[in-house]
Amino acid sequence: MKLTKFEVARIIGARSLQIADGAYSTIDIEELSSLKIAFEEFKRGKIPLKPIRER
Repeated sequence: MKLTKFEVARIIGARSLQIADGAYSTIDIEELSSLKIAFEEFKRGKIPLKPIRER
């Protein structure tokens, strides 16, 4: 399933907030920024979130 740019932004933003609130990262990275960690998780396909589309 191809994601729109809006879905990508929403998923990365939601995951970044989770990481900032103390959730564990699914990748090993030395970054301190939760946004950069979430983006790298997304690039690697390791982000544990999927969009639900309304019909």
